[in-house]
Amino acid sequence: MANEKCEDKEVNNGSSISNSQKSVAEVTLITEKVKEPAATVDEVTELLSATSVSSSTGVFRQKTFKTSPLQIKGKVETQEERRKRALEEQKKRRRDLNTHARNLALFKPEDFSSEEELESDNESINNDFPIELTKPLKRSLDVDQDDNLLQEPTVVKKVKIKGKFREPRRKIKGSNPYRNQVMHAEWMQEIPSDLEKNWYVVLCPKGKRCLVISAKGKTVSRLRNGNVMNVFESVLPAGANSYKGNKTTDYCILDCIYDQTTFTYYVLDLMCWKGHPIYDCDTEFRFYWLNTKFTEIERPAANTSTYKFNPLKAHYCNQDKISFLIKNPHSFGYRPDGLLFFNKHTQYVLGDTPLCGWVGIEKVEEMFEDFIKQKKQ
Repeated sequence: MANEKCEDKEVNNGSSISNSQKSVAEVTLITEKVKEPAATVDEVTELLSATSVSSSTGVFRQKTFKTSPLQIKGKVETQEERRKRALEEQKKRRRDLNTHARNLALFKPEDFSSEEELESDNESINNDFPIELTKPLKRSLDVDQDDNLLQEPTVVKKVKIKGKFREPRRKIKGSNPYRNQVMHAEWMQEIPSDLEKNWYVVLCPKGKRCLVISAKGKTVSRLRNGNVMNVFESVLPAGANSYKGNKTTDYCILDCIYDQTTFTYYVLDLMCWKGHPIYDCDTEFRFYWLNTKFTEIERPAANTSTYKFNPLKAHYCNQDKISFLIKNPHSFGYRPDGLLFFNKHTQYVLGDTPLCGWVGIEKVEEMFEDFIKQKKQ
């Protein structure tokens, strides 16, 4: 028994010695690690480069971590670039506007409630036509300053509902299909590089931009929001009861500026003549067709002489003509409002387009000062 106890003591002593040796070894290892110098920036860089991050993901994230999303997508398109893109998209796009023009001319107003014509321009468009219409920016050419004179004031009576007086909700049966049916120009921010070669300029009078439709023996002019401005008989085909042709199929659609001081509609563009839509024709042909067809119109009779129609003249954008328009804006017999520029190759676009540019009469001289000086030199 005594021998066994001695052996147990020896085993315990040996285990304690081995444990103490291990602890001493660990302490020495830790001290050695502490003494080692810290990793340098170069070593950290090498370590990161040795990782398995691919160049297509990790490096891109490192470069764009604090980059604006707009800078990642690319720079903002200039007006010149948007003009080129609009022409390219126009070549690829095909539009069938025969049904669209016929619906505008032969539409039945009874199908729409009178309440919807009181709606503002800010409401969304939801019609059955296959044309996507955009909300244009208002310019001096498009602002209808006297729209309130054309509409009777409406008084909304409050109704007592559940113990409280509230305004009754409007019942809207549909959207006005005549809203935003004319082409609107952008403010010209920079002169096109091909101005002399591929652009026309028209000196526009002050007035209300409107859509004029002659069909079924009457002529209707509508404001940009679709509200009826005037209903009358005119010299346009199918625009009067005295018209000798077919009043249903010979409808016309025009883009006009109405001067209410002289009862004159200045025709800016032509979209349809005697049932033949020319929306998809370029500007050069539309202007030629406009001037040609208006020479064929008969003289106004007693019932068609109240309102006059005068086509506006388009000019080539050379230095002499622009200089003349700037110096003599009142030489055309109407109050000038500004210059409207049309690209020769653009189709008639419903809504805003960079292929049509507007410069107000107060900004024309400042805008084209350098252009005229360069050409003179």
